[in-house]
Parts: sequence; C-alpha cells; structure tokens
Amino acid sequence: MYTAIIIEDEYPARLRLEHLLSFHGQTINLIGQADTGKAAIDMINTVRPDVLFLDIHLPDMNGFAVLQALDYHPMVIFTTAYAEYAVQAFEVFSVDYLIKPFDKDRFKKAIDKISQFKPISSAPDYVKMAALFFESQRKPKQTTLAVKSGHKILLIDYDDITYLKADDKYVTVSLPDNKSYLCEKPLGSLEEILPDKFMRIHRSYIINKTWIAEIHRYFKGRLMLVIDDKERTTVITSESYTNTVKSLLGI
Repeated sequence: MYTAIIIEDEYPARLRLEHLLSFHGQTINLIGQADTGKAAIDMINTVRPDVLFLDIHLPDMNGFAVLQALDYHPMVIFTTAYAEYAVQAFEVFSVDYLIKPFDKDRFKKAIDKISQFKPISSAPDYVKMAALFFESQRKPKQTTLAVKSGHKILLIDYDDITYLKADDKYVTVSLPDNKSYLCEKPLGSLEEILPDKFMRIHRSYIINKTWIAEIHRYFKGRLMLVIDDKERTTVITSESYTNTVKSLLGI
C-alpha cells in the first residue's frame, strides 16, 4: 500500500481529493494534508509519503518550489486548472497531472498509474519544469466583460461579477450591489470564455463561485446557493447541473 499527502490551499478541493481517495483505500492511504508550501515541506520530509497530490499554485510558494525543498523524490500527481501548461514536463517527471475539475474515472486512471511509475534515480529538473510552466502562462488573458449601459459600453472586471442570467435575447450581468447590465453574447458563449471561478448551475445561470455565501440542500437533491450580494440573492441549481456543481464545490 502507498502513503499519500494532499497539498492544496482550497478547502473544497482538499475535501474532493479526500473523498476520491476513499474509493482506493486498498491501494493508497492518506496520511496528511497541507494548505501551504511551508507546511507541506515540513510534513513531507517528516513522514516521507510515497505520493504527493500537489497543487501548483499555493499561497506562499509554487508546487515546484516545494519539490525543490524536499530531501527525497516522492511520486507526484499534479493538480492544476491549466490544461495547456507544460504538459510534456509533467509527463516526464510526474505520475500524472489532473486538470480541475476532474471526475472519479479520471482520478482512478491517475491512481492506476502509480504502480506503473518507474522511480526517478536522479533529481528531476524542477527549475526547468517551473520555467516551462510559468513561461506558458505569460500569454495575455482577458479579465473584463463588455456590457451595455445606455449608449455606452462598459468593461466589468470578472472579479466583480456575482452571476449571469439568460434573459430573452440578452444576458443580465449582476454585481455585488445588485446593479445589473446587459451583455449581447449568449450564455453558452460566455461559459467558454469565463475563467474557472465561474460555473454553470442552470440552463439560465452562471455563478461566480467566489461570491457564494451559503449552500443549502433543496428539493429533489438540488442545491440552493445564496449569493453574497446586497440582497442575498438565492439561485437554485437545475437537476441536470446539480451533480456537476456538487463536484466543483467538493460536496
């Protein structure tokens, strides 16, 4: 049996990994969790797990810096929201890389790879891996959404959008003060360009996860999400999206 540690700063993501690992209790034993790089380094060098589930972006350092600080070379399964970044480097130096959000079947494939992984005899070039990863992130990213305000076009920061709702020919874009604007792009097109913090919860709604204040169980297994805006708006997930939402929220 292999031992493992989860290094992940987001609590829902840690819960999600812990839940998925519970299905592989005969193969891998979870012996610890850490939410910062420093805590991870201390724990790993002390208990020396066989496998790390390692998020690349941590509050105090990146995952590559964690690996450089270790006094041995455990097997690594990276977890990242960035599918296109340095994939070749991950394939050479790690057991696997999981692109968030990943499902139960994709997680099982990563676990199955552990027994096939050949131990690394020499120290991996983590400096090169980090350089490849961060170089690929330098491409410009869109951070605002164009909306209508009378005869003007405004650019609203993604961080300031609480949710988007499809209304007839337009999409209503809502802000924390409950002001709203119209966007001419359909909800489906917006879903493709919005960052990972946004999730589709209904045919008519996309919500910014960072603005969810409360989650309540609702009729027929659905969820009621309370938005942390001025009016504490509530939105109900549809049956077809509920399981995906639960997975993304680590429920």
